[in-house]
Amino acid sequence: MIDARGATLLPGLIDSHAHVTLGRGPSWEFSIPDPPGNLRAFLYSGVTAVFDPGDSTPDAFERPARVARGELLGPHLLAAGPVHTAPDGHPIAMVERLTPWWLSWFLASRAGVPLASPEQARAAVERRAERGGGFVKVVVDRIPQDSPRIDLAVLAALVEEAHRRGMRVGAHIGSVQDARDAAQAGADAWLHVVYKEPLSDAAAAELASFGIPMVPTLVVWHALADLRDPPRQSTAIERESVPAEILEAFDDPPLDDARIQTAFGPYLDLLDARQAHWGETVRKLHEAGVTILAGSDMQPGVFPGAGLHRELALLAQAGLPPVEVVRAATLYPARFFAQSQAPPFGVVRVGKRADLVLVNGNPLERIAAISDLRAVILKGVPLVRIPVNGDGVAFLPFPQQPPRNARSEKEKAKRQHRPRWRKDRPRASVELPAGGSRCVLDPGNPFP
Repeated sequence: MIDARGATLLPGLIDSHAHVTLGRGPSWEFSIPDPPGNLRAFLYSGVTAVFDPGDSTPDAFERPARVARGELLGPHLLAAGPVHTAPDGHPIAMVERLTPWWLSWFLASRAGVPLASPEQARAAVERRAERGGGFVKVVVDRIPQDSPRIDLAVLAALVEEAHRRGMRVGAHIGSVQDARDAAQAGADAWLHVVYKEPLSDAAAAELASFGIPMVPTLVVWHALADLRDPPRQSTAIERESVPAEILEAFDDPPLDDARIQTAFGPYLDLLDARQAHWGETVRKLHEAGVTILAGSDMQPGVFPGAGLHRELALLAQAGLPPVEVVRAATLYPARFFAQSQAPPFGVVRVGKRADLVLVNGNPLERIAAISDLRAVILKGVPLVRIPVNGDGVAFLPFPQQPPRNARSEKEKAKRQHRPRWRKDRPRASVELPAGGSRCVLDPGNPFP
């Protein structure tokens, strides 16, 4: 029984842009990625669904399947596979310039899929479709500023082929022109806000006319811009879910390193100059009618789960009303990914998927309450949440079992002595306060 007095019940949060296979340590230090640990950190933070639009690892699509089968504890995953880009475009250029020569050749070849012609684009989408999943990611941006950008004929061929195969396309953009080119080619969502320039009212109205959503990821741009202003200030949920030594490693970035200065000095200058405009850009887009989806772009310095909470705070600072901030991490992405106005998740309703978070207070009155978690429930099961200094992050309160066809004969013989997964597993129950106090928030209809 969960005591819900003074709390608000929300749908589980959805991170619409995160990279679950990246390490959490600084990019200037060697760190071994820990995808299972990242997945648990998402759950610890109340994130029960994640869209990963950039995973080049061999198990990019097997990992979501393992989560779905109950073999791996984590949020529901949707993967887009590898990033498609121009030859030597982002992120290939970034890897080549930031990593030592003896390692860059290996990592750069796996950072993205370079496309030099429409024929290569169609072939790449065909290979991508063979692996399953419903999304393709393409980069329409320059990082660093002198790196190539994808040719528009190549972009159009990629989107056309993806749509022909029933797949949708998310476009990484940076400027108004990037957003315009991606939308005119038929992209289904913008990944990132227009961060390279201020946005006029006319440009906001033009982008809104395309009718596609945007995942601003304000948090990642602020994280990069703030590298020049250490020490980094950690949030409570970061201190609970990220080891202290990793947090402290970001307090002293090697900004005088020649490699960083040469490759990214001008880019960091650009971010410094534009940082003050990002919130206003999001506000203008929202007011113009662009649907905003919350995403963290989880990567070094933007931590799994905790990064989404930073993003929600930034969306509120940008001027989105609290209910719109909540919807940006629940109802709106659920509708987009499910391609339905009545999605099976992202809402608190009978018959929907029981991915839920219980928070202290009311986020409609104080949006920071959404980060004050009391309980996280995944598919109807309350998770055990332990801070990182307790030698854990999140786990199920009962043993997970492999699928039946994976059990040995010896295991089958012992099965009758084990807790049964389907019938005997604990179910979440929420005790509501007497007197009719409101403690359930449906972001689709918050106050019926």
